[in-house]
Amino acid sequence: MSGCSFIVSKAANIKDIKKVTGMYDVGTQRMVWVDSTRTNWYEPDYGPYRKLMAQIWYPANISNTDKKSNYIDNNKALTYTIGLQGYDVPEILTNQIGYINCNSWENPKPYFQKKFPILIFSHGHGGLRTQNTNQVEELVSHGYIIIAVDHTFDAGFVEFPDGEIIYSLTSRPNDDPLVETAEQFYARFGFRVDDINFIVKQIDKFSKIDFDIDQIMDKSNIGIFGHSFGGLTAFYSTFFNDKIKSCYALDGWFEPLPDSLLFKDINKPIMHLGQNNKGGKQFWNDVNFTKMDNFIRSNSNYSVMIDIPGSNHYDYTDFTYFSYLAKKLNFTGDVSVDTMANIMNETLLDFFNYTLKNSNSPNIDYYQNKYREIDLLYLKESK
Repeated sequence: MSGCSFIVSKAANIKDIKKVTGMYDVGTQRMVWVDSTRTNWYEPDYGPYRKLMAQIWYPANISNTDKKSNYIDNNKALTYTIGLQGYDVPEILTNQIGYINCNSWENPKPYFQKKFPILIFSHGHGGLRTQNTNQVEELVSHGYIIIAVDHTFDAGFVEFPDGEIIYSLTSRPNDDPLVETAEQFYARFGFRVDDINFIVKQIDKFSKIDFDIDQIMDKSNIGIFGHSFGGLTAFYSTFFNDKIKSCYALDGWFEPLPDSLLFKDINKPIMHLGQNNKGGKQFWNDVNFTKMDNFIRSNSNYSVMIDIPGSNHYDYTDFTYFSYLAKKLNFTGDVSVDTMANIMNETLLDFFNYTLKNSNSPNIDYYQNKYREIDLLYLKESK
């Protein structure tokens, strides 16, 4: 079996996570968090309290005894949840994702010489907390702490340290819509947003969770980013949570944004990078782009919308990056996956350096000259 796995890995050209370019080594820890102020789900019979699997990445000092972290904790659960969502991906290929090498190390000591801003990541519908590890590790290597949770029951799967696995209650084959009332949907969305608010509260009391990591946290500078449903979760959370200073979305799903917020002024730096319905294939309908466009243009603070025509929704995650077979399976678009990863990494880093570290604003002209794939849709500089 080991030899077979090696052969499939080579045949599929499975790629590891990109090497980071920053000066800091990357440490990571997994934690179980329970929010005793909330029930576990918007439907009954799922336990008394909201339980979340959290992961934190941070600048670290690596020792000879530290070991590398896994990209995915459970290969078989990943294979099962991909099938649950109706995607026809060969099992022997999805199993290879468990062999992907990361840049993160398990539970090392933090880099104590300075404090670092904190970013929160929210995954997409049916996604995972590790789905954008390329971006997470690159940001950490440049001096950020990142916290993500699997949004339990909305994540593809969650595995807890005791072996319990919880699969998505909201996945449907071929991404068919979930049959639920508007009240049920917004209750589900509310759980995601409250997960983010819970993370912010955990940051406030992190000395009781991990004293060492708490010592390197710059708690006055918190940002957030997310993909798809996580993009909407991030924008909505930023609007209502005063402690979140800036927000970045990767191909966000804005259709469920309440009409009451469409023309509200979030008055915080925001950025969106996505396909924006301008490529050959539309992943979103026109309502999605119209709502996003109205909301971002209503902002009085720094605002950016960048389109990458020809990209695919899943190009804004790690999943199309790992193998050329993603193109054969119609998961990826016309843009090189390496180019996509570079654009995401550079724009995320520049945006958060600007909004949380007082660096210069992102140089959009530089991006357009370097990447012919980029189409600037909107830019509003800060006053």
